[in-house]
Amino acid sequence: MIRTNILFLSLIFSGLMLLAACLKSPGVSDRESHNAMIAVMDSILADAKNDPLKYFYANEFRLAYLDSLVEANPGIPQLEYRYAMELQNSRQLERSIPILHQLADFMRDSVSQRLAHEALAVSYLRLAEVNNCFENYTPSNCILPFDAEAIHKNKEYIQSAKHHLEILHTYFPGDFTHHWMYNIAHIANGTYPDGVGPRHLIPGMQSAEELPDYINAPFFRDVGMTAGVADNRISGSSCVEDFTGNGHLDIFATSYGFGDQVVFYEGIGDGNFELRTYSAGLEGVMGGLNIECADINNSGFADVLILRGAWLAQFGEHPNSLLRNNGDGTFTDITIKAGLFEMMPSQAVAFADLNHNGYLDIFIGNESQSAWQGFFVDADMDVEPKSYPSAIFINNGDETFTRYERLNGFELDDFVKGAVWGDINNNGWPDLYVSVMGGNNRLFAHRGLDDAGLPVFEEISRLAGVQQPLFSFPVMMFDFNNNGYEDILAVSYDIRGIRQVATEITRERLGMQTVTEHSRLFINLGNETFRDASTAAGLNTVMFGMGANFGDLNNNGFQDVYIGTGAPDLTSIIPNRLFINHNGDRFYETTAYSGVGHLQKGHGISFADVNGNGLLDIYAVLGGAVEGDFYHNVLFENQRSYGNWIVLKLEGTSANRQAIGARVEVQFDENGTQRNVFRTISTGGSFGANNSRVHVGLGSAESVEKIIIRWPGEERLQIIENPDINQVHEIRQNR
Repeated sequence: MIRTNILFLSLIFSGLMLLAACLKSPGVSDRESHNAMIAVMDSILADAKNDPLKYFYANEFRLAYLDSLVEANPGIPQLEYRYAMELQNSRQLERSIPILHQLADFMRDSVSQRLAHEALAVSYLRLAEVNNCFENYTPSNCILPFDAEAIHKNKEYIQSAKHHLEILHTYFPGDFTHHWMYNIAHIANGTYPDGVGPRHLIPGMQSAEELPDYINAPFFRDVGMTAGVADNRISGSSCVEDFTGNGHLDIFATSYGFGDQVVFYEGIGDGNFELRTYSAGLEGVMGGLNIECADINNSGFADVLILRGAWLAQFGEHPNSLLRNNGDGTFTDITIKAGLFEMMPSQAVAFADLNHNGYLDIFIGNESQSAWQGFFVDADMDVEPKSYPSAIFINNGDETFTRYERLNGFELDDFVKGAVWGDINNNGWPDLYVSVMGGNNRLFAHRGLDDAGLPVFEEISRLAGVQQPLFSFPVMMFDFNNNGYEDILAVSYDIRGIRQVATEITRERLGMQTVTEHSRLFINLGNETFRDASTAAGLNTVMFGMGANFGDLNNNGFQDVYIGTGAPDLTSIIPNRLFINHNGDRFYETTAYSGVGHLQKGHGISFADVNGNGLLDIYAVLGGAVEGDFYHNVLFENQRSYGNWIVLKLEGTSANRQAIGARVEVQFDENGTQRNVFRTISTGGSFGANNSRVHVGLGSAESVEKIIIRWPGEERLQIIENPDINQVHEIRQNR
């Protein structure tokens, strides 16, 4: 095992912390602050090279270590197997195969035989994906159900995968993960279902869901390659917003690997983009499993906050980055000057104006003391439970923030994975819902301001009935049934079954009992309590959701949900999932029907109408947790038009300029029925960010009677009568 030079690294980080402290002083330029953060990131990258066992995704660096270890200790089967697994997790799959074949021939005990053949099946499956989905790319590749274009042209690797799965069926029967992989292999080979055989067949994998006639299911086509936004790395996140102010939506995306450069695509019209990363001044800004975007200084341009260090326990003591949008197509890292510099593992962030002073404040959720720490850390490393309290950062109005670890009823020292603000009781103040991995979720109700003008909170999750699931990840707050109250969706990620994802999905499809937790849809009852409607709403399913977001994809006025699924294990090749909201009564899954059941791991999800045709599209960051589990991001273009629509772009004056937290009600008549559709201005879910424009589907309505806007911090309503439909309206706050 590598022994880190503790003294050397401690000197580096001590120096960086001293540098950060110095750069908070007046007179320090933005460029000095930016360059200091680049230096911090460079030092962490150097640490990953020096001690790669701390970083699950640093596979090439880990291979360099194992190369020398295997050379010095030849003929040790356990070490050879570990080496083969690292080759598999990197981009060197071909090198893993002869080693695994030798192990399969040499090892005689059943456990080792099983591991070797399973690893061979995985290596061949992954090689088949790389060969067919990249070298023979089509827009439908890897999307379940496979159409004729997606069937593998080069069948050599997929047939080898089938061979090793058949060996596993013979000698180690009854493993549903092997069944799942075997069915996927036959689908890719073009021999499903007849070639599978009745003992191992999972029915219905190549057919679309049966839907009631009244469900208008959208259909999508991946245009990421032709649009120029198909970044090809591992897991990360995305934000879609008009960062440049040219009227077209742009895309900012990250990748988890700490040496992975962030990317910025500028929209140039008609749904096309150009890469602007380096001209935007982003060279050297790396890593980040999640990002959020908000205008923190009321410049009229959205800024970017990058979250780093997730899942790595004490080895994830990495800084987040606040990138100020300079309004000229460039960004500057002002983390240190802003008072946001801290070295903690983070993934969750949410923005809201907590004191109604017109500036957005920030909640950052850190991953503190938990049995699930060190999930992406090598088993040989010592992982010590450590406290990383979450915090609220109050915006001082001058691009600086004041940090509060404890604030008038707010205190949170848990393993936080998701966070959203929303007004659950319609009292005009934003409330905070937080998902906790391996513990009760938390709901902090905002009770107004104290004498110093600081927010007061009350933690009410138990009384509100929203503590479940115990293993949740992304969370969302939106009005599911259009009754004027914000509901909560907490998506399950039962890490206890993280090695059994394919098994659980198979059991569900076969109608068998599953053991992992289900997601929870909590319907707001209007009195600070909620009703669990998960089963009635059709969400009592095996999910393993990571990225997620919501929006009205079929323009019926109700908000739908797309969930990115998966797990680090390379056997968890399960489809991402789409749920269409029918009249606020329940969701219908239209994954297969809508062409979005991608088998690659789904992470940051963003909804946006990128081509301006009145239909929401989906941008999804794909790829897994290791360097070899890469895949290009997809831009699912919505290709089936339903209903009319209206889009609102709000600008606050006394409220924050981006209008985050504003409440919108759109009133219209549809076929003689009065309808009221409610929206809250936000960036959507907690893993991936939508743009802050309000997209409202009108169904078959041909006019809108009025739009009612409740601006944050203002009791007076702003009403717009008879606006035109099927266009974007820019609305400025009246005072």
